[in-house]
Parts: sequence; C-alpha cells; structure tokens
Amino acid sequence: VDLHVEHLIKMGRVLLLLVCLAVCAGGEQSPWVRVGRADKDAEVRVTFAIAQTNVPWLKEKLRAVSYPDSPEYGQYLNFDEIAQVVHGRPESVQQLEASLESVAVGKERIDYTIGLDFAVVRMRVASAEELFSCEFSEFQHSKQNDWKVVSAPSYTVPSQLVGHIDFVSGISGLPRGSRVVPRPAGKLGVNPDTLDSSYNISGYTSTNPNNSQAIAGFLKQYFSPNDLKKFQEKYNIPDKPISKVVGTNDPGSPGIEANLDVQYIGATGRGVSTWFISISKLANKGQEDFLSWITAEVNRTDSPWVHSVSYGDYELSIPLDYQMRTENEFMKFGVSGRTIVVASGDEGVHCQKGRFIPEWPTCSPYVLSVGGTSTADECWNDGGGGFSDYYPSPDYQHEAVQAYLDSGEAPSTSYFNKSGRAYPDLSAFSTNYMIYYDGVDLPVSGTSCSTPTTAGIISILNDVRLNAGKPTLGFFNPLLYSLKGKGFHDITKGQNNGDVLFCKGFKAIVGWDPASGWGSPNFGLLKELVLQ
Repeated sequence: VDLHVEHLIKMGRVLLLLVCLAVCAGGEQSPWVRVGRADKDAEVRVTFAIAQTNVPWLKEKLRAVSYPDSPEYGQYLNFDEIAQVVHGRPESVQQLEASLESVAVGKERIDYTIGLDFAVVRMRVASAEELFSCEFSEFQHSKQNDWKVVSAPSYTVPSQLVGHIDFVSGISGLPRGSRVVPRPAGKLGVNPDTLDSSYNISGYTSTNPNNSQAIAGFLKQYFSPNDLKKFQEKYNIPDKPISKVVGTNDPGSPGIEANLDVQYIGATGRGVSTWFISISKLANKGQEDFLSWITAEVNRTDSPWVHSVSYGDYELSIPLDYQMRTENEFMKFGVSGRTIVVASGDEGVHCQKGRFIPEWPTCSPYVLSVGGTSTADECWNDGGGGFSDYYPSPDYQHEAVQAYLDSGEAPSTSYFNKSGRAYPDLSAFSTNYMIYYDGVDLPVSGTSCSTPTTAGIISILNDVRLNAGKPTLGFFNPLLYSLKGKGFHDITKGQNNGDVLFCKGFKAIVGWDPASGWGSPNFGLLKELVLQ
C-alpha cells in the first residue's frame, strides 16, 4: 500500500469516528438488547483479508481490457487466470494458519477464496476471544425475538498478524438498515410497457444461452416467485422464473426491494437467465457485507455477466481498508468481463454541516452508477449524485466532469470534492414503478427502480454482442464516456437537492452532470453502437 493510500485509510478512520459520534449524539435508539455473555462453544465466522500481491497489475489489466481504444479491449481473463497473478502472499497465509493453530483452530475450519487472498474461518467463541483479546455477548432484537446475534464491542488484532492481513470482519457490529430502499409512491405510473417504449427496447428478448444477470439481495430481503409470475403475466413478459437462488430466499416473507429487483431486471432484460444472490452476512457495524458478496462471486466460475445492486451506505461510514479490498474485487469482475450496476441513492446530495455526503459503493470508480429521473426530461430531485471524498476522478470521466465544473451551473466547490470520482454515470425512471407485492399492485419509487431497469438493458446489449461473436461489455464506463452522450437521451431539467432546507444540489444541464449522468439509454441506438 503506498503512502497516499495509507494517508487515506487513516483519514477514513478519523472521519468514520466523527460520523459514529454524530450518530450517537443524535440519540439513535438501537433495537438490539444485550442478553448476556455468548456461549463459549457458539460459532462465529471471521473473515481475514490477507495481504495481496500485484494489485497495480490488476489496475493496468482492467484498463487494457475495458478501454475501447486499447488493442486488448474485450480480451478478458477468467478468475483462475487472475488468481495466478493477484493472490494472497504465501508468507501471510502461513502466518495466519500458525496464529489460528495457536488457539486450536485447524486448517479444516478455514475456507479460502480463489487465490488465497481471503479466509473465512469458523471459530468457537472461546478461540476468537483468545486470539482477539475480546469478549463476545449475545444480543436479541427488541422487535424480533427469534433474531439473535453474537458480537464483541471491541477487539485487538494480534501483533503477529499486523502486516499480513489488511483487516478482519465478523467480530463486532449489530445489524441496521440500508441507505437505499424503495419508497412507497402515491400514484400509479411506470410499468414495463413504459420502459419498453421510452428506452426504445421494442420488445427485444435475449436469445443467447450464455447470457446471464443477477440481483444482489441484502438485509433479509426475499422475493416471491408467485408475485414474479403474476407480474410477468400482467405485462405479457415471457414466463421466466429465477433460474438460480444462491443463499437463502423465504418466499413467504417477501420484501418490496427484492420483489422490485427481480421483476424489473426481467422486464428490460427479457429472456436473460437471472440469479437471485442473497447475502445474510453483515459487516461494518451491521451494514451490507458487499465484500462477502463480491468475493463469493469471484469464487464462482459461472457468476452472471451483469449484477444489479440496489443498496448503499454513506461513504464515510465504511472503513477505507474494507472499501479498498472490495474495490480490488470489483476490478477482478471487470477484468473477467462482468458489469456491476449500483443505485446512486435516494437522498439527493445529502447535506451535512455544509458538505454533500457521497454514498458507496455507487461512488466506486469500477461500477456503473445509476441515478433517477421523474419524467423523460427531468431528473428526480431525490436521486443521489455527487463526488467521492476518497476516490480520485478516473481518467475516463475527466473531460465530462471538467465540462460540468466549467459550465457555471455547479454549486460552490466548498460543498464537495471537485477532484473526486463523480456519479451517477447515467439515469432512468425512478418514480412510481408498479410492482406486484404480496399479490397486489403497489407503486414504489427510488433509484432501486432505475438500477435493475438499467442492468436489464446492459444484459440485452450483451446479448447483441454475444450473438455477433463478441465478448460481453464488462466494465462499461470507459465505453460509456467515450460515446460522449451518443445513444442517450440527455436530461436537462431539474436538480437533485439535499434532504435539509436550503440545500441545493446539482443541476441537470446539457451533457454529463451529477444529477442525471449522461441521461437515459436508447437501446435502439446503443445496440448499434456497441457493435462498432
């Protein structure tokens, strides 16, 4: 890790502390009640992020396979080939195993990812307490008596592992809510027919057997197969059940988010084989464990080509060392030809003490960030957008972002980091989507709507390429920005305001902007452009 990154990690920890103090000062009531000491024989799963080799190579390879002007464009590698270069340092793996053995944890209780750069270890509470000099307690949810977790309020990484692991997770923290969730809406509006005509899809249906897409589900969000079937019947969408469920799904307890996601990724990505990937593990004091999700998918040889993620958290609330390792896995996805599509958030620019607060992972340089529109020409005023405080602006967007900053329409740069990664990259309808929920129609709003919609469109663009004998789009951003708005309907009205009075955000203008990105996709045009 270079000195610049070390500085950012230290800065991130300080900012995280400030955010935590601000939340505590606000008197937020936790729903978790301590029951008592955890059973010494209870099992905890602890993830160790083992120091990696050759991360600079990963960045260079991603550029080579993702930039349209590169001679290696589209020449992707599989995950085994990537792991031959980027993997856990052998001496660090040995040190971890020795440390675990010292507390009676054998190799049979260690599950490594491909490349040995992460280890998920099943440990007795007694062993974990000895290794991390901590004390575990059992907590029960005040409103759900059957929901209990084991957690330690603080811990110490043993000195012999310092320098060999970047961080550990799975020890502390209690579950809490996501920053991006669909909102019930007040009126009927957008449905699959609306999207088909507005985005010039014209009923396109995928036919390539190698095409695939997936929904990432967190925080016990499950979908109903019956609701999906009724939705497809009502809108004359080809009957296409979810082809594979990874993890847990409880059809008897469907969530609005999960139902929305599976219904609308299939509404635009018609005919595409769709997975539902459910991640129950939590991280960073009870938030979504994006790292466990992405590492599990890197471990699969057949992980779908497009992944839709309608979740996110304040960038400052996630430790930077955790983010950095997740970003490395995002890069592996791109090098393998896969696309990650992430919601930009539902709080506008989120003003806090004179600053706009960005969200992650949508502000990652390695994902496609999707904002929202309320009409065909106007951005949604609650759609997330802004600039990362951690990640510098990637070169693929320099020209577009600078044009916005020079337009005279940007707010004062005292509110945001003008040199940070800017988002969203594009946008789609995000209000008044009609879904089936528990057997009835329900209108909902949020960038949770625009994200699976966009992911489905990326999937059918992949179908166009696959049927032409070309590879998938993979990391789409460099191609997107090189098009300079071609294939998109520019959004030039509205702005994404903050969630407090007198907090004005970013205006939508001609060209790219942090309210709507490049605008909304025109599939009819894009299907020709992606073949050039």
